[in-house]
Amino acid sequence: MGTSTARRGPSTAAWRWAKGSATRYMSPEGVTTVGVREVVGRYVAALQETGAAQSQDLLAKFRLTRKAAQSLGEFAHRVAESGWAAALEAQGLAALSKASPEAAVSGLAANWVEDHDSLEAQVARTSLTKCLRKVFAAETGEESRVSEPELVRTFLAEVLCQRLVFDLGESLEAAAPGWSEYHQGLARLEDELQRAGPETLGDPPKLGQWQGLAGWVLVTEVLKNILRVFQEL
Repeated sequence: MGTSTARRGPSTAAWRWAKGSATRYMSPEGVTTVGVREVVGRYVAALQETGAAQSQDLLAKFRLTRKAAQSLGEFAHRVAESGWAAALEAQGLAALSKASPEAAVSGLAANWVEDHDSLEAQVARTSLTKCLRKVFAAETGEESRVSEPELVRTFLAEVLCQRLVFDLGESLEAAAPGWSEYHQGLARLEDELQRAGPETLGDPPKLGQWQGLAGWVLVTEVLKNILRVFQEL
């Protein structure tokens, strides 16, 4: 199929294990021999190895992502309290209330994630736009509203899924027998990540506390709980 959108991850032992499990998972017989959790678990282990080599813990690789999650939680909280337009005004972005929904969510994501070069930034912006569409759809009644902690979990799981696809993309795409099977395989990975973590996430920070310690602690705990599911395999 070609790998024009794929990115090669590092070639250390843990990354070779991760790429190998991705290849077996996406191959025609992979569904029965390699589970979705194994692919994600191997990937998390590879990320952890890279962090250790750089004298960083795993969470440090998601610092920008966690800050973006704080902004998402705060904005969704304001939308629930006072509406989409007022929430944009509180961000100093009142002009976006006159823009199309797609332009508004893109503008918000760009405003919250100013770094344009890193993989983490690119993935965070893409994941933010998907979650902000959900916030807007809930505001207009097209979708049911979810709590801010649940929205944060959705965002963090989406980031992890997209990071995995970027880093293991070459292995995943090369092994898939066709585009249909490839997209089905990615959908299973995303579903597993979206289900990870505790069933209850607790109460959201009060309005005005999302950008402070309370918001940082909640976001970090949600991410820890998602990662822990796959670290314990």
